[in-house]
Amino acid sequence: MNLFGRRRSKPRGAPASKDPAQTIVSLRGTLDTLEKRQAHLDKQIAKQVAEAKAKMAKKDKRGALFCLKKKKMYEAEIEKLNGARLTLESQIIALEGTVTNADTVAAMKSGATAMKHARADVDADAVGDLMDDIQEEMATADEISAAISAPGGDLLGDDELLDELNELEEHELESQLLDAPPIPVAPLPDAPLSMPAVPTQPPAAPAKQEDADLAALRELEAAMAM
Repeated sequence: MNLFGRRRSKPRGAPASKDPAQTIVSLRGTLDTLEKRQAHLDKQIAKQVAEAKAKMAKKDKRGALFCLKKKKMYEAEIEKLNGARLTLESQIIALEGTVTNADTVAAMKSGATAMKHARADVDADAVGDLMDDIQEEMATADEISAAISAPGGDLLGDDELLDELNELEEHELESQLLDAPPIPVAPLPDAPLSMPAVPTQPPAAPAKQEDADLAALRELEAAMAM
């Protein structure tokens, strides 16, 4: 019982941090301390083994047995440290996974919020009307382009065009004939000039066959008349 009528308040420990990152740092610091403690115990075990061998060499069995007992105590302490280290490692891994999941969810929420703000002024019906207007304007533009590019009325009749085409063909043919190169003519080989021989005797007079036939015909007519 307190003489002053007040109960002494128990000292409060440091409040646990709610920041996952700071908690992970704290856990890793504790893990590092445990690893250093285990390294120290390993050295103590090696020391006790060496002392036990020395005492056995001096026939001091009691002293050697005492060293082995201390060695067993250090080994038991190391087993406890291994269990604590395993627990801390599990907590760190779980906490890191929790932080990753929380960051992922926060990023997804942020993305969803951004999408909502981005489409706040966009309505599905309005978009449909806009697409209809665009298609209508494109169709109108196509009609205007077709009308502009359509050929006008015939400037000349078909007959006049055919006559003009024939004239062009005739002029083209004449141009080709005039522009054609001359046909080369091969020179004839030189041949000796021979003339027929002039007869030295006068030509014989032709027989008067026609007068003889006429005389025979007259004689036949006279005989028939008698």
